Amino acid sequence: MRFFLAIPVILLIACSLGPGSASTTTSKLVIMGWVGYMPQQLLDTFQAETGIAVEYIGYDTPEQALAALDQGKSCDLMIINSPFIPTLISTEKIVPLNYENIPNARNIRIDFRDMVYDPGGRYSIVYQWGITGLLVRTDLIDKSITSWADLWDPTLAGKIVLWPIPRDTVSVLLKSLGYSINTTDPHQLALAREHAPELARRMTMVEEGYEVVTPYLISGDYVVALGWAYDALDAQAQTDQIMFVIPAEGTILWVDTFVVPTRSTQKVLAERFINFVLQPAISALVTNETKTATANELSLPFIDPALRNNTVVFPSPTMLRNAELEMPLDPQTQAIYNEIYNIFIEGKP
Repeated sequence: MRFFLAIPVILLIACSLGPGSASTTTSKLVIMGWVGYMPQQLLDTFQAETGIAVEYIGYDTPEQALAALDQGKSCDLMIINSPFIPTLISTEKIVPLNYENIPNARNIRIDFRDMVYDPGGRYSIVYQWGITGLLVRTDLIDKSITSWADLWDPTLAGKIVLWPIPRDTVSVLLKSLGYSINTTDPHQLALAREHAPELARRMTMVEEGYEVVTPYLISGDYVVALGWAYDALDAQAQTDQIMFVIPAEGTILWVDTFVVPTRSTQKVLAERFINFVLQPAISALVTNETKTATANELSLPFIDPALRNNTVVFPSPTMLRNAELEMPLDPQTQAIYNEIYNIFIEGKP
């Protein structure tokens, strides 16, 4: 999920302990996740039901969050996207979950319970998920945008907007060249690096302070932007001149998960919070507020029908054809991906 580039906000709910607290010494639960990704109403409800204070720390990118952990930042529960999980497991930075404390995990769709990045779901539970596409200002272009490769159309030079997220930026480049977003092929990566400067010159990165990409397209200065469901819904609420396109080569799937850092001092309480979120009505609250899909199948009756029936939020099987999930990379390949991303950020040749 990409609720970022707004100024990070820390939400602190201070209160005394009430009935149902895990421990009489518990003062608060510290959660780290994307900025704006945890509805205030959810935090308020958890406090009201448990008497437990919650500190929500927003981050702009997963890399920022992981760096904070490495620097000793205290965190009891983290929302992180799936490609990082295998490394977090292998480096013992997260701990296995005790499902006895998370009975509502049974509400998760079966196809989200045994993900390839975490077999058996031992270390992670899906929070939200969704698809990636292109938002197109249809009135400012004479041709239809149907492919990632269309980003190389000469008429789009200087009119493309991407988000400054390392893996997503490289994934767009790879897709536009006809490669898998998870390629480890040295030849393909060499060609991607060769083409990166040209794509970098053709596009603009979203600046800090923007929660959605819509303003760039509304301005008329840009024609195509990378976006997700909440970008598309925001755009569609403002104008019928912006279309959300799933390129023919396939969408890029994202999955955000709950994990418990090894340094957590409130592991049981963290699992209890996960269980709270997986209540059908609470999962629905998250979807209704963030405009992103939940994997909690029992929450569907509580979700706004306009969202529940919107295939941008809950994509159809057709839209998921050829979809790819960003997978973890070996250290050597990750270093190459980082090098390619640096071309976009720093203009390195």
